[in-house]
Amino acid sequence: MVIGSVVALSGCAPAVPTAAAPPRATATARPTSEKGSADCTKATKVAIVDKGDGYAFSPVGLTIQRGAYLAVTNKSNAAHPLRSAPDAGMVTSVIGLEERQVIQFPEAGKFSGKTGDAVLRLTVAGDSGCGAPDPTLTIGAGKFTPAKAEVKATENFAVVNSSGDPQSVSCTPGNSKDHTRLEAGETEILALDEPGRYVCASLQHPAIKVTITVL
Repeated sequence: MVIGSVVALSGCAPAVPTAAAPPRATATARPTSEKGSADCTKATKVAIVDKGDGYAFSPVGLTIQRGAYLAVTNKSNAAHPLRSAPDAGMVTSVIGLEERQVIQFPEAGKFSGKTGDAVLRLTVAGDSGCGAPDPTLTIGAGKFTPAKAEVKATENFAVVNSSGDPQSVSCTPGNSKDHTRLEAGETEILALDEPGRYVCASLQHPAIKVTITVL
């Protein structure tokens, strides 16, 4: 199936950074099909950067396997709404300063992303058995479930916000400005790039936290 999609981004006030290094990250995704050939554990990187007279994607064009992940990092000086039309399986959100959002593309098609005069041309093709990354950490009533997890460096894991309220998650050690915002009911893919022990906590409710060991 081919989907024509526009991922639209435009400058706005700063919002919710997520994970340029610590948040956004690690886990081992397990393929659901033996035919899957996409890398289910790591994301292809693309950045939003300043051109001086506007914004640009770097690189400007990419091809990824169906079911694989694209990691968009905002290295510009403004926050940007990030959305797709028609739906590409993304939750409409804002990518804040220094934030990284990781998006899975389960359907084949040609996508173009826009931020001002910048365009990202993305082709998603091929067969894949990539499912949701594992482990999945859930923010619930006053706690993370599970309270502890192990992941591999640079790989993907999922965080689900089932608390009923927006949550911003920051992981330490790391850049204190880096955080991931999850709206109520939203799932985000995170990645932790360096081995070590991290504590990821809600900025709104610091008692809601999880200890992640990165191998």
